[in-house]
Amino acid sequence: MKINGLLDHARYESISCSCGKEVMDSFPIKECLSCKFKQCWNSVPQKNFKVNEPEMKNDKPTGKTITREVKEITLFRGSKFQDVIGWSY
Repeated sequence: MKINGLLDHARYESISCSCGKEVMDSFPIKECLSCKFKQCWNSVPQKNFKVNEPEMKNDKPTGKTITREVKEITLFRGSKFQDVIGWSY
């Protein structure tokens, strides 16, 4: 799979995990930034996948669906930490 918008080293990768015991016992309980950014990266597909799309004719759906294999996606990144906030195909 081709992934557009990859970086050699994003800013969020230098943030260390702070999910220690003292964080879990404090109030309010919150997720650390490192784990949040890692979870976002894990949501990005790494292999080709298939999607069902409506078949269109003259800009109107025909009622049939076609299966298409997605081989390329584009990442959307946050400006401050360069974290993955979404992707599209």
